[in-house]
Amino acid sequence: MSRADVPNDLSLGQREASAIAPALIRRELDRITSSKAFQPSRRHQKLLRHLVEQAIAGQTAALKEPVLALEVFERPLAGFDPARDTIVRVEARRLRQRIERYYDEEGADAVFEIRLPVGSYVPTLRRRDAAVDATRHAKDLTERGEHFLRQPLARESLETARERFEEALRESPRYVPALVGLGRAWLNLASGWYREPAVASEHAAEALRRALELDPAEAVAHALLGAVQHQFEYDWPAARASFERASALAPQQAFVHSAFGLHLLSRGDFDEAERELQLARRLDPQYANARMHMANLRIGQRRLDQARAELEAILDIAPASAPAHGLAALLELIEGRTDAAIAGYRRACELAPDYALCHASLAAALGAADRVTESDQTMSAMYARFGDACVSPYVAAIVAARCRRFHEACALIEQAIRVRDPSVMYLPTDPSFDALRRDPRWPKLLALRVPPADR
Repeated sequence: MSRADVPNDLSLGQREASAIAPALIRRELDRITSSKAFQPSRRHQKLLRHLVEQAIAGQTAALKEPVLALEVFERPLAGFDPARDTIVRVEARRLRQRIERYYDEEGADAVFEIRLPVGSYVPTLRRRDAAVDATRHAKDLTERGEHFLRQPLARESLETARERFEEALRESPRYVPALVGLGRAWLNLASGWYREPAVASEHAAEALRRALELDPAEAVAHALLGAVQHQFEYDWPAARASFERASALAPQQAFVHSAFGLHLLSRGDFDEAERELQLARRLDPQYANARMHMANLRIGQRRLDQARAELEAILDIAPASAPAHGLAALLELIEGRTDAAIAGYRRACELAPDYALCHASLAAALGAADRVTESDQTMSAMYARFGDACVSPYVAAIVAARCRRFHEACALIEQAIRVRDPSVMYLPTDPSFDALRRDPRWPKLLALRVPPADR
């Protein structure tokens, strides 16, 4: 087959597969599955054939995790839980690696290539010479994705960012900025409880590790991977190594130091966290996240006057910031001024009426004020409005603890650890659980955060 036989814009990600000469696609599929890279794995041959044939048939809507679990891996559809059964994601990740190996070796002279983009089960087909570098359109899509990432965190903007990065990667699968952006979008979707954390964090890790395979000097990817390793994989030694690598590669990036400082803070390493956050502050005095992390650090250190000064400065420059009002309300709660805390959380609810966490925080403050009936009513109204899964088990545990339902709080913390709730990393230092720290169950809860291999 000559290059003249292949259209320039052959891409399953851009049009129906049935319009792209299925014979060409199947010819390349046969080459791949009969190669040395694929011969040892009948499972990956089967999975790739299934994905490609479904795409040829225009059945991309069927390329979803539960359907693939049933049709390829013979898992029962009823009761399939992707958070616990990771077979589809694990084998898709291994398939991507096997495809990469094929095109690096036996398929190096291929006219075009079949790829499986990170975070997707829909294969793409591209000319090799069109896949060497990022296209102008892929770069534009990545820039648009970055724009949506910079909006206030909300599910709609994060999903839009994810879609732009995925579209960019369908055009240019090796474009590192798109992979880093995709990792960041998935990480924020997991951290905000907008997507199943265990699933979304795996997609984030895969995108970031692929970016680092292509460019080991990408500092932001190292920092974001460190967040995944700590927050979702509970592997602090690996996370610390990633953060330190990011700092060495980009010592002048405020984001890198701020992210490292936040994770040190969550572990109670206050002195080291302060050094990183102060450095981030010097590098970019306008970086709001570093200011918020510093306010949290002062609360963790119980230097409450300094925490209040930090929050006053934040609210001076961002008076409509719901997170800042929420953090100020937490400070009131810690100092025993429950009425002021309730007022602060009500203000946060006014500023972010569609953010369920604000309503749950208000319920926690009501519980702390012994207004448990009102707290329960607030939670019931929240669930009725936003759905039963609108806040994480960790947040629900805070509400239970504030209402002095300690058995319920412990059960919810265990659930949070089991589902890889992103907020669990704050457990050792979170003042919301001060009343639980003398409970005999507390050390056992902290121990559950250690990776099984290290217990």
